[in-house]
Amino acid sequence: MTSWILLAVFGHVMNAIAFIIDKTLLKSTFKQGATYAILISVLSTVVLFATPWVTIWPSSEIIFSVVVFGLFQTFALWAFFEALKRGEASRVVPIVGVFVALFTFVGISLTIGEAFGMSQYVGFALLVASTGILAWGGEGGVGKIHSTVLYLSLISAALFAISSVSGKYAFASSDFLGVFVASRFYMVAGGFILLIAHRRARMEIVRLCYPKKSNQETVSQRAVALTIIAQSAGAVGFILVNYAISLGSASLVNAMQAVQYGLIVLVAWFGGKTLRRVLNERRTPLIVIMKSIAIILVGIGLYLISRSTLS
Repeated sequence: MTSWILLAVFGHVMNAIAFIIDKTLLKSTFKQGATYAILISVLSTVVLFATPWVTIWPSSEIIFSVVVFGLFQTFALWAFFEALKRGEASRVVPIVGVFVALFTFVGISLTIGEAFGMSQYVGFALLVASTGILAWGGEGGVGKIHSTVLYLSLISAALFAISSVSGKYAFASSDFLGVFVASRFYMVAGGFILLIAHRRARMEIVRLCYPKKSNQETVSQRAVALTIIAQSAGAVGFILVNYAISLGSASLVNAMQAVQYGLIVLVAWFGGKTLRRVLNERRTPLIVIMKSIAIILVGIGLYLISRSTLS
C-alpha cells in the first residue's frame, strides 16, 4: 500500500480518538463549541516550537493560501463543534466528511486538476457512499437530523474543504514544514478573533481557568487533561493527514475520513452503554446491518484506492 495512504489511514484513526473525547467533553463540560475551538487553536502553538527547524518559509506568492489554510481551520472547528454538540457524533462527523470530500474534490479539480485511475474513482465513490450510509443509515434517516445541525455541518464542511484545498496548493508550492508551521500562526490568530468576538466562550474560558469552588476546580482539571489527550491525538492525526495530502491526493485523503466514522460506530457499539449514550449512537438490527455494510464498503474503497497510483 502506498505510504501516503497508510499515513492517511493512521491519521484518521487518531482523529477518531480525538472526536470521541471531544464529544464527551461537549456533552459534560463545555457549553460553547467556540470554547473548544479556541482551546484547540491555542494548543496549536505547540507546533510553533518547530520554528528553528524550518529552512524554507512560504513565499509571498502563496502566503494567502497559507493564511486561509490556518485561519479557516479555526472557524471550521467552531462550526463543527456546534454541530457535534447538538447532534449524534456518528452522524455529524460523517455528514461533514461526505461534503468535505465532495467540496475538496471539486476545489482540487478546479485549481490543481488531480487525475485518477478508474479504480480510484470507484474507491472514492465507495468511500463517499459508505460515509453517507453511516450518516443517514438506519431508522428515521435524514428526517431526524435537525436543520440547524445540518446547516452547521455544511458550513463546517465548506470551511474545512477550503482550508484543505488551500493547504494542498501551498504544500505543492513550498516546503511542508514551513507551510505547516506558518499556518499555525494564523490558526492561533483565528482563536484570538473568536475569543474577542464570542462573549459566552470568553466567559466559559475564564470560569475554566479561575473556578470559584473546589469541585469546579476538579472538573476543570479533568476537562483540561482530557482536552490535552484529545488534542494530542488530534494533533498527530492532523499532521499525518496533512502530510499525506502533501504527498498524495487531497480528495482521496479526505474521502478516507470514512475510516474515522467506522471506528466511531464500532467504539459506540462495543464500548458499552455509557459510550453509546455519550455518542448518541443507537444499536437496532436495521442500524447494525446498514452501518456494517458501510464499514465493509470502507474496506473495499481503501483497497481500490491503494491498488493504483495517481496518473
